[in-house]
Amino acid sequence: MTRRLFGSSTPAAAPTQVLGLPHQRLAHRLTRAAVVAAGLALVSAGVALNVFLYFSARSAILDDMMVQARAVADNSAPAVLFDDNTAATDTLATLTSLRSVTSAYLFDEHGELIAFYRPKLGGGEVDPPLSVHIAARTTGSRVTGRHIYVTQPVLHQGKLIGRLAMAVSLRTLHQRTLAFAGVTALSTLGALCLAYLFALGVRRDIHRTEARLDELAYVDAVTGLYNRHAAGEHMRELVSRRQPFGVMMLDLDDFKHVNDTLGHASGDLLLRTIADRLRKSFEGRGQVFRLGGDEFMSIFALPADESGLDRIGQESIRVLREPVRLGADELFVRGSAGMSSFPSDGADWSELLRSADAAMYAAKASGKNVYAIFKAEMLHRSQLRLTLDSELRHAIARGELRLYYQPVVALDNGKILGAEALVRWEHPKRGLIGPADFIAAAEESGLVVELGQWVLAEAARQVAQWHAEGHENFYVAVNVSGRQIKRGILQRQVRHALEQSGAEPSWLEIEITEHSLVEDLQANLDSLASLREMGMRMAIDDFGTGLSSLSYLKRLPLNKLKIDRSFVRELPEQRDDVAIATAVISMARALGLMVVAEGVETVEQRDALLSMGCDYAQGYLFSRPVPASEMQRLLQEEREAVLRSAAPAPV
Repeated sequence: MTRRLFGSSTPAAAPTQVLGLPHQRLAHRLTRAAVVAAGLALVSAGVALNVFLYFSARSAILDDMMVQARAVADNSAPAVLFDDNTAATDTLATLTSLRSVTSAYLFDEHGELIAFYRPKLGGGEVDPPLSVHIAARTTGSRVTGRHIYVTQPVLHQGKLIGRLAMAVSLRTLHQRTLAFAGVTALSTLGALCLAYLFALGVRRDIHRTEARLDELAYVDAVTGLYNRHAAGEHMRELVSRRQPFGVMMLDLDDFKHVNDTLGHASGDLLLRTIADRLRKSFEGRGQVFRLGGDEFMSIFALPADESGLDRIGQESIRVLREPVRLGADELFVRGSAGMSSFPSDGADWSELLRSADAAMYAAKASGKNVYAIFKAEMLHRSQLRLTLDSELRHAIARGELRLYYQPVVALDNGKILGAEALVRWEHPKRGLIGPADFIAAAEESGLVVELGQWVLAEAARQVAQWHAEGHENFYVAVNVSGRQIKRGILQRQVRHALEQSGAEPSWLEIEITEHSLVEDLQANLDSLASLREMGMRMAIDDFGTGLSSLSYLKRLPLNKLKIDRSFVRELPEQRDDVAIATAVISMARALGLMVVAEGVETVEQRDALLSMGCDYAQGYLFSRPVPASEMQRLLQEEREAVLRSAAPAPV
């Protein structure tokens, strides 16, 4: 938007003649009158010009501020939605370049202050005039003699989730107007020149502000990618032209832990690295956007063949596999992606986004670090998850949970050494439900603590029974949540399970993922160390998919590392996976740790891992997860086989 301010004043010259003294006096009077009249005209013109310039500039500032407020409100929506004070503060900090902004406040829908920005005033209280404007709970602006106040709603999917209030000082505008008026009074020509220069200055300020607003409105400041606003406009345009296209939503798994452990500077560097990789991956066939946080989106031309979407998904996940160097730390990043296409998966851009989002969460539910192409049942599964969340609260009390066991075997001889306990839900109407459909809901609701207590108690009871039946040196591994480790909850749950079952601590193995550890590393290390002192086994699960930092790995009281199935799936064909698996096994041996490979499904995978020096494995090649009765049968068959092999040959 460009505005031009014009002003002009052209005084007329009246000739005078000397006609004698009386006439001279009259002429002088007429001249003085003409001068006065001209002066009054100039003063009037100057006043009119000043008034015109003042209100025009103030209107321009108001318009620009409304645009700025909308842009900041849009960018603040994720922070308000997740009550993220840090992200909200960072968003408001983008106002630093606008010196006239004296304060900005971000409130939730209940009027509670989330974050504020006040570069010129101290303290944390809201300016009284701004407070009154906010209290009105209106959207719009109010102008006073000294300030302009704007309130802008923060929306998420059309729903009000908060408000942004901003104040701009008019002091600079007042100073310029007074200076211009003074110069006008001293010199008409100077006043006109200064007015012109002032108009140019205002116009330049407006141009700079508009350029900055365009950048804030369409470009992500961290990665340089186009943002959510630009992505929405691009999709709406494609939909209006009925042009087929694909959408991919990609979310970095556990990105929050990078910010929490390495700092936001490292987090921003990681985002820029991933953004650059994705940009290169889609170069020539699509556009990459950053939607906010750790979420990216790409809009691309649909491939000609049906397998094209699979190739795009594989390439997008593959670009994340290369390690990212952040100073002294090397991170292995993983992400989950979901894809949808227009018009088959949505009639408009909002439906298309919902479909891609459902596919992305389906990918997360299937184990993360994978991609998924949208299918209609994914939306049904998302709705089903909401229903299961409420029903899960009654499942433990009703005795609907079951433990299945997947054997862990020695790769060199196939002997069963232990088993991993995996929870299942025997739903009265929906049948057997796997953990992928309810564990995430349990984590979000906090029920995972109660669920984890039941799993520990049941696993301890079962392993005690197997030891009583003669299956010595057999252990059961139990997955625990980061919520259980915090505040000493896990120690209390373990002691209770051991006391109730009579099991020994060494018969149980605690498995925890990397990202659960780093939320509060020191406290978690202390909790795990106390369990290790009790004699329990410790294993880190899904190794290689989190931070994978040696700086904390060497401090953990571990017995074992478990290689994530994503690094086993393409062995031995995928050279990168071979290199990663070999490096993990070598590192574990150097640290005196045993290694278990997850997800072994083929003989070729088993042989490759064995040649690398891997100790143990679990997967469908050996056995699927089975109920306790079936696990008992497998153990009995193995013991009978051992007895037969040890029996003396008949004479």
